Amino acid sequence: MSVLPRRDPSAPPRVVIVDADRRVQQSLSDLLCVTGEVEVVGRAGEVRAALELVEQQRPDVVLVDPRLPDIEAGLALIAGMSRAWPGMRLVLTGWSDGEQFADTVYVSKSATPEQFADAIVHACCPA
Repeated sequence: MSVLPRRDPSAPPRVVIVDADRRVQQSLSDLLCVTGEVEVVGRAGEVRAALELVEQQRPDVVLVDPRLPDIEAGLALIAGMSRAWPGMRLVLTGWSDGEQFADTVYVSKSATPEQFADAIVHACCPA
C-alpha cells in the first residue's frame, strides 16, 4: 500500500462505495452516476474487499458507511485506509449525523444525489 498520486483536477473524482448492503451500494452508485459529477470505480461490502478494491482502483474518495458490518470493523477500515493512503479522502455516510470522524466529510443516506456528489467533490477539492 502506498501514497496515492495527485489527481487530475479536470477529471471527475473517482469514488469507491463501501457499504455492507448490496442494495445500498447499487442505489448510491446509481445516484452518483445520475449527477455526472463523479465516476464510481467500484463497490465493496466488507473490509477485505474494500481494501483490495482501493489498492487496485486508487480512487480519489471512498464513500463508506462506518457500520461495516459493525462499527469496530468500520473504524478499523477507516483507520487503515487513512494510514495506507493518506492522500485519499473519505466521505462517511449513515442514517444519523452522529457518525463524524476527524478529517472526513459526512453525508446522510437520505441526502439527494446532488448532495452526495457535492460531498464527494468537496472532499476531493475543498473550496
